[in-house]
Amino acid sequence: MDDLRKLQLEELKILKMFRNICEENNLRYFLLGGTLLGAIRHDGFIPWDDDVDVCMPREDYEKFLKIAQNKLEKPYYISSLENNYDYRYCFGRIATEEMKIKNYSANIPRVEDVWIDIIPLDGMPANGVKNFLHKLHMYFWRGMNQIGQYDEIVDQKRKRGKIETILVKVAGWKIWRNMADYHKCTRKIQKVLKKYKYDDCDTVINYMAAYGFDETFQRAWFGEGKEYGFEDDKFIGPVDYDSILKQIYGDYMTLPPENQRNKHNAEIIKIN
Repeated sequence: MDDLRKLQLEELKILKMFRNICEENNLRYFLLGGTLLGAIRHDGFIPWDDDVDVCMPREDYEKFLKIAQNKLEKPYYISSLENNYDYRYCFGRIATEEMKIKNYSANIPRVEDVWIDIIPLDGMPANGVKNFLHKLHMYFWRGMNQIGQYDEIVDQKRKRGKIETILVKVAGWKIWRNMADYHKCTRKIQKVLKKYKYDDCDTVINYMAAYGFDETFQRAWFGEGKEYGFEDDKFIGPVDYDSILKQIYGDYMTLPPENQRNKHNAEIIKIN
C-alpha cells in the first residue's frame, strides 16, 4: 500500500468518527468539494486526492465544536479558533496523533497531524447592495488574513477561482506582510461570515474552502441531505449534487489532464 492510500484510509477513520458524532447529536453535515466529487465519480477518494472536504451549516458547526471538545479522546482532537488562540484557520479540524505528515504546499513546510477540515456554511443576503457590501468585507478580511500568514498557510499550488487567484498573488507581495495580524484577521473574517444565518437565506456560501465565491450555492441544493457511497461506507451529501459539482468544477465527470490533478504535496513522516 502506497503512502497516499495510507493517508486516505487514516482520513477515512476520522470522517467516520465525525459522521458518528453528527448522527448521535442530530447535526447536519454534507460532503463537499473533492470528497463529494470522489463519491459521485469514484465511489470514494479521487485517486490522487489527499484530503477530506466536509461542511456544516454554521449553527450545527458551532454545536459540533463544543460537543467534539468533550467527545473526542486521544489520539483524536479538535482544533479551532474557539479553543486555540494561535490557530491559523477560519474553520475547524479533527486531527489524529496516529499519523504525521510534512506539508509542502506553502512556502514554509510544516509538520502536522493528519486531519480533516470542517468548514461552516453561511448565508448570503439577497439584497443587491447588502450582497455587494458583504462581499467587500469578506474580500478584505480574507485578503488580510492571507497576507498575515502568507508563507505559513497559503497553498501556493492549489487551483483556485480567478478572483481568489488574484488575491493570493497580491497577498504574496512582501510590502504588505507587516500590515496584518492573523489573530485579528481570522476572528474578523469569522465575525463577518456569521452576519447572515444559513437557515434565513436562499443563497449560502462555503467561503473558506478552496474556491471562495465560486462556492456560492442555492440552499435548496443541500436540502436535508442524501446518502452517498464513499469507500466502504455511506455519508450525507447535498440532495442536488449535480448543481453543486457543476458550480465548482464545470464538467466534473471528465477527468482532468494529469498535470492538472490537484495534489497537496504532503508526505507521511511518522505512523504511531
